[in-house]
Amino acid sequence: PSPEAYFGHVMGADRQLARWDRLLEYYELIDAASDRIQVVEMGPSTLGNPFVSIFVSSAENLANLDRIKEWNAVLSDPRGHSEAEVQEAVENGRVVFVQSYGLHSTEVSPSQTAAEVVYEFATRTDDEMVEILDNTVSIIIPMFNPDGNHIVTDWYNETVGTPYEGSRPPVLYHHYIGHDNNRDAFMQNTVESRYGAEIMFREWVPQAYIDHHQMGAYTARISLPPYAEPIRPDGDPLVWREMAWYGAHMAYKMDEEDLPGAIGAAIYSGWGHFGFHWITPFHNIAGMLTESASAELATPLYIHPDQLRGSRQFPEYEAQTTYPNPWEGGWWRVRDMVVRQKVATFAPLEIAGKNRETVLRNAYLKASRQTARGAEGETRAFVIPADQHDPGTMLKMVDKLLLQGIDVRRADTEFTHQGRVYGPGTYVVDMAQPKRGVIRWLLGRTFYPDNTFTRDRAGNPIRPYDMSTDNLAEFMGVRVDPVGTMVDVPLTRVRETPAPTTAVAAAGAFGWRIDGRLNDAFEAVNRLQAQGTPVSRVAHAQGSLQPGDFVVSAQASAQAVQNAAEGAGVPVQ
Repeated sequence: PSPEAYFGHVMGADRQLARWDRLLEYYELIDAASDRIQVVEMGPSTLGNPFVSIFVSSAENLANLDRIKEWNAVLSDPRGHSEAEVQEAVENGRVVFVQSYGLHSTEVSPSQTAAEVVYEFATRTDDEMVEILDNTVSIIIPMFNPDGNHIVTDWYNETVGTPYEGSRPPVLYHHYIGHDNNRDAFMQNTVESRYGAEIMFREWVPQAYIDHHQMGAYTARISLPPYAEPIRPDGDPLVWREMAWYGAHMAYKMDEEDLPGAIGAAIYSGWGHFGFHWITPFHNIAGMLTESASAELATPLYIHPDQLRGSRQFPEYEAQTTYPNPWEGGWWRVRDMVVRQKVATFAPLEIAGKNRETVLRNAYLKASRQTARGAEGETRAFVIPADQHDPGTMLKMVDKLLLQGIDVRRADTEFTHQGRVYGPGTYVVDMAQPKRGVIRWLLGRTFYPDNTFTRDRAGNPIRPYDMSTDNLAEFMGVRVDPVGTMVDVPLTRVRETPAPTTAVAAAGAFGWRIDGRLNDAFEAVNRLQAQGTPVSRVAHAQGSLQPGDFVVSAQASAQAVQNAAEGAGVPVQ
């Protein structure tokens, strides 16, 4: 059945929202009825709702996914593969294209759009769709924040017809972090981010990714790729060309279908936080963003022409080369967003399907050229010394690099490099690898540009979108040494980080000490206090005790101390 038949209304109908539990039932129904659709449950969300990805392609491709994944892996990391293997992957592979919906749950339209998208994938038989299905593998994340959809949908249904209709719910729609859930692609602190990163950074590494969002109500109707200035450099040039290529076709199809209000190269800059659509370019993925103008949740909004205004690289609300078809104002509905997001979903797939071998060859070129740049650059590697003031946090940082799919190696013996001695357990991140761009930004020192793109007409600075740096080492307090020559010592590739040491010594005369410099010392103290164990803090240096250290009395239970140390992952002296 169509979404309209199943839910009783078209997607985006005024004052109607489909809840995630029912949407999931609908996707499972389509999976059972169509050989083009595979719903994969990845695990529970933060609050225990199912998180799924949906694979879409021809029946033949879906039956051959493992082989397609192997070809894709050759192109995303061609190190060690022959030209013949690369050519085989180009000739036989399929363009892998990920699109996600519903990450910000108060932006209600993308989650509704996804239902119509999946239905059209399953039922359309026109030549364009057949070509897309034959030449691409789409991976749809139909609800990036299942918990938030329930929260927002329930709140909206509760308040429709009251003075609070269209207002935001009085709680965070993602547990703990709310709207900042899409700043989490580089840290992956939420389980939802880890599911997305598993697909994009480790298991598949697609050729392209689009994250569908909503923005403020009083500017263009939909913001499309490419991004506005300034660019964040050190990605392969082809990735930026691809964003412009896909975005131009999206905009072309909008105007072909007489959908005014589409703008590109404006509003959202190419230097953004490292959420999924802004970190992916440095994984050699054409990482893109669409932002539809919002209504009041699912309630229509009337916009007077005088309320419409410009934005970054869109100084006045009037026609310009990137905005040739202005929207003139009037009623704006969720249905208007759904229609535009569907065009933005299928238009880039049309380009990818028609140009399959070009896209796949360029995947190889991006990966191989970034590897070569890393081998020849000023910084050849980043060395993470074993000797850290907080070894547990250092291991967490290494784990976050592994979650990005970055090749990390460990020295099992002491070595000297560029006059410094590094102990066993030192980690080395070589820049001569396809993810050289993302390594540079996660570990290298960052300065936001100061140029005409980052100042207004009066010369005043324009603040970055929200963060100018995403340096893990600085955020986490880990020493990382950039080195200008290759680290030529025996190294072992790291598949997973070891557990931090949690050794607990026998109690001394005054009890136990927990090093106050360790981030996880605070978790250990909370665990002890939750069990009723008193903890003191050192105010002045005395012997081996330093200001800030935590002290647990010798009268405390040794088992309680052991439990806290193991639970938090800290040693206790």
